[in-house]
Amino acid sequence: MSTAVLGSSDVVSAAVASSLGTAVQQHDASLPPGLNGVVIVTGSHARLTPLTAIDGFEWHQLAEQPMRQTLAALQHSHLSMSGQGGRIVLILPTIGISGAADLVPYTTAMEGIRAMAKSAARQWAPGGVVINMIAVPAGLLAPTLSAATSHLTAAAVSDAHGIIETVVETTEFLLRHEVTHLVGATIVADGGSVMSP
Repeated sequence: MSTAVLGSSDVVSAAVASSLGTAVQQHDASLPPGLNGVVIVTGSHARLTPLTAIDGFEWHQLAEQPMRQTLAALQHSHLSMSGQGGRIVLILPTIGISGAADLVPYTTAMEGIRAMAKSAARQWAPGGVVINMIAVPAGLLAPTLSAATSHLTAAAVSDAHGIIETVVETTEFLLRHEVTHLVGATIVADGGSVMSP
């Protein structure tokens, strides 16, 4: 299986790339034709910004730009799988599901990306390109957010290494071509902090 990992210098991107025997590439990397799978890890760009202090430039930078970046990564991924199908796994933070004070642009971007991925999954699945998502604690992607997510309930299982291993195993499962009827789903891998359907 030929798989690419698009991400940044976060621990999740590194762990997934290592398990798949590949290197992490930037989101705007050129992808070769013939890929079977692409993992897109997004959510490392966070910055605390009070809602009353956000101007148009910051909104564009913190909300719109990550969505455009992920849109381009999804389009490039689809193009690299043209004609043969494949699997796209999008890994993003759970904080978009629950929201957070001083993170309105960030949470807006993350939920917008999740909605975009679900719509792309519905559009592309009939042609064999299946998209699913894994939601992880925001602190794994953007360590500076650990304090900003303290309003979430405590995880039922708190083991940071175990979460990383769970994300890696779940990613490998979602990349399998035998998994055909799991489409557009979000699997929450955070130890039970955000228990979402």
